[in-house]
Amino acid sequence: MNALRIVLIDDNPDDRALVAREFSRAFEQPVFDQVKDQAGFEKLAQGPAPSLVVTDFQLRWSDGLAILRRIKQIWPDCPVIMFTGTGSEEVAVEAMKAGLDDYVLKSPRHYSRLSSAGQVSLRLSQQRRQIKEVEGRYSSLFDSVPVGLYRATPGGRILDANPCLVEMLGYPNREALLAAKATDLYVHAEDYQTWSQLMNRQGVVRNFETELRCQCGKPCWVRESARAVRDAKGEIMYYEGSLEDITESKKAEEEREKLIIELQDALAKIKTLSGLLPICSSCKKIRDDKGYWNQIEVYIETHSDAEFTHSFCPDCMQKLYPEIAEVLSK
Repeated sequence: MNALRIVLIDDNPDDRALVAREFSRAFEQPVFDQVKDQAGFEKLAQGPAPSLVVTDFQLRWSDGLAILRRIKQIWPDCPVIMFTGTGSEEVAVEAMKAGLDDYVLKSPRHYSRLSSAGQVSLRLSQQRRQIKEVEGRYSSLFDSVPVGLYRATPGGRILDANPCLVEMLGYPNREALLAAKATDLYVHAEDYQTWSQLMNRQGVVRNFETELRCQCGKPCWVRESARAVRDAKGEIMYYEGSLEDITESKKAEEEREKLIIELQDALAKIKTLSGLLPICSSCKKIRDDKGYWNQIEVYIETHSDAEFTHSFCPDCMQKLYPEIAEVLSK
């Protein structure tokens, strides 16, 4: 673990020693860098960030506010404490606005506050770094995830949208999408009403399928999941959710449904003959399912798409109409 490195900026060596003494009591073996002039400060600014800076306000070569602003410019996350006997309430307020972590007066009854102020400042600084890291990871995920993400107010104002959603809805950039109203993106107004009712009642909506309108006017099918984010009083501050483009799968589903209907229609028109058919050995009539005997051609026409034309084979012609058969044979 790196040693705690504390920078002491003060013209007075006795005051620097006093601060070092107080921090040595509170921390285990801290390392001190002492700055007493402009050259020392410029050299400090060229190096790595310290763990903590303690500066006086009134310096012969500068002042505490200028030092504070320079440090925050170089090392934004570095905690700074002002330890001075020449400042004022106005200076303290201005310093706090500039990012000062604490303000301790140079008086014997306040010396003990130095170490506690340092401990609190270091702890808050660590928390700020952790928050920044989390926000950085969230921002990276928000921008890179291949799913549309958004935040929007209950009134329909879009607060944020990631690049995937901007591209999905066909907008040229994030600003153009944020200028649009979320309620106007829904192709069917009743869908938004249903979505809002579910959100207000349950606080969460999962896998809600609807059509959104791209900037060009072309509809885009999406699957939406979202939740309501509320304040301490339970009032909805904003919605945050995800949108998955399911346009292609919807098209495939519609094509599949269309094909099924077409196949069902085709099957309804197809008539087939199968199984054992009871046929008379003499007259060749066929018995149907109701027990009636039908001419073979009538039965086949009823149970298939075949049609019959009637004629005589040579044997029947010879048997029934020998005269005609004789003429036809010549």
